Amino acid sequence: MLALITDGAQNGGMYMSTDTLAVIGSGLGGLLTLGFAMFAGFAWVIRRIDTVEQKLATGIGSVESKLDTKIDTVEQRLDTKIDSLERKLGARIDRVEQNQAEFRTSVEHEFTEVKVAIARIEGPRPRLILER
Repeated sequence: MLALITDGAQNGGMYMSTDTLAVIGSGLGGLLTLGFAMFAGFAWVIRRIDTVEQKLATGIGSVESKLDTKIDTVEQRLDTKIDSLERKLGARIDRVEQNQAEFRTSVEHEFTEVKVAIARIEGPRPRLILER
């Protein structure tokens, strides 16, 4: 069966067969079907990504809280160790300073004794003006 297009302005009064109309209709239907399928596929992917993102966010949140507690405990242990080392080193430095001060005083005392001994060996200073 042939359909006559009577508006005739553009096609010059040509007839279109039902086969041609069926091919055009099925092509449009195929395009609509592919468009809907692509839309549905993208919607599914987006929904899937959202659920995975939520799962990752909860997993990351729990790992973050665990790490925070572990970091806090390690920080507290380090603080106590550093404080104890600081006290030990402070006491050791104080002892070294005390020993150094004692050594310095003993060396100064011995040095004074050496100077006195040398002065005794050398005798009195020679006078520049001789007595007559």
